[in-house]
Amino acid sequence: MNESDIEAGLTGAEAVRQWFGSWPNFHDAEVISLSLARKGQSVLRVYPYYPHKPAVVDFIFENVTDIELQDFSGQNVIMSLGIETATDQNGDKVYRLVLGPCYGLAGKIDAKSLRVELSPGKSPDGVSQW
Repeated sequence: MNESDIEAGLTGAEAVRQWFGSWPNFHDAEVISLSLARKGQSVLRVYPYYPHKPAVVDFIFENVTDIELQDFSGQNVIMSLGIETATDQNGDKVYRLVLGPCYGLAGKIDAKSLRVELSPGKSPDGVSQW
């Protein structure tokens, strides 16, 4: 399964595609926050750099199984964001979100499930642009 098929199958992905006109490439996007939980939901909040279409995209993970992250700082700009499938240490299928490094946070997060939520018209600090 290629990356675009995985993105197409994510709950909430259609709203993201409709807002931006296609799935965003997340080049120069800013990671606003990352909230991790041992059980239940973990959330990665990203602000893609599309000045004429401001929005925040939340990647919501259920049951995180593995994390490899480094270089979290006061500003976290990514070169890329990819989604793929992988196999965890138990042999189960997981979603893997990969953050390509630019400045600050980079790495990967594996989880049993993944969905996205769009907050259109929001700036990186969550303030409405409308």
